[in-house]
Amino acid sequence: MLKVMLLLKRKPGMTLAEFIDRYERVHAPLVMRTGSTTLHYERHFLHPGGRFLWDEEIVEPEYDVITELWYPDRAAFDRQMERIRSRPDLIAPILADEEEMFDREKSRITFVESHLSPPRATESG
Repeated sequence: MLKVMLLLKRKPGMTLAEFIDRYERVHAPLVMRTGSTTLHYERHFLHPGGRFLWDEEIVEPEYDVITELWYPDRAAFDRQMERIRSRPDLIAPILADEEEMFDREKSRITFVESHLSPPRATESG
């Protein structure tokens, strides 16, 4: 399983509420119409919080959404990217929308290696 995480920042002047609405109402449906072979497409919108769990100072997060895409493997991801690049008609509406809503200079793509810790045993009695 390949997990791709897109760390995305909204354009200056757009509120977080406007960004979330646009992403869910316009952008995500555009992406889904490309015939994506993505197994999982999830958006995690980040709201301001402290630097640490116990910190009371509220700060703006570096990113506004972490978009999570799952593919069976890297080859499946590469095939999809090749297909999209070869079909400008598929990607043009998505790129146009991204230009309207994302700060591309601050956005990043990452490939994720996941490790899962076992549940912590609880003491009884």
